[in-house]
Amino acid sequence: MPEDKINNLTRRVESRISETKFQELLTILSQSQNQTMSSLIRDILCKQKLVVTTYDKSLDVFLEKLSLIHQEINAIGVNANQVVRVFHKTGDLSKKLALAKKLANNLNEVLKKQEQLKNIVSPLLDKWLRK
Repeated sequence: MPEDKINNLTRRVESRISETKFQELLTILSQSQNQTMSSLIRDILCKQKLVVTTYDKSLDVFLEKLSLIHQEINAIGVNANQVVRVFHKTGDLSKKLALAKKLANNLNEVLKKQEQLKNIVSPLLDKWLRK
């Protein structure tokens, strides 16, 4: 809090609340950007905007799946680059045809991964866009 605002806080106010309300305030405090209970209560009394951060643990699984698919697509891309590099170096047409088939298989794998991504992301989009 800026020093000029601290200097304006000259009056002390005390009150008593129930244990359940205190626990509610503790929960809000743990999720807010306020450092102390006093600053939280001051913000509530002055009708300041409270920023509460929530954490959705179900997104952990989602992000883990996305990370795994990202790694798999990256590995497929590395394999495709290696195939293309060998393709350009070789002069044998039969070997080029085999490499082209291998590259087509890599691209099919990427399409499968893309479909997996679509299946994972679409329920989340439905959830977010429902609002």
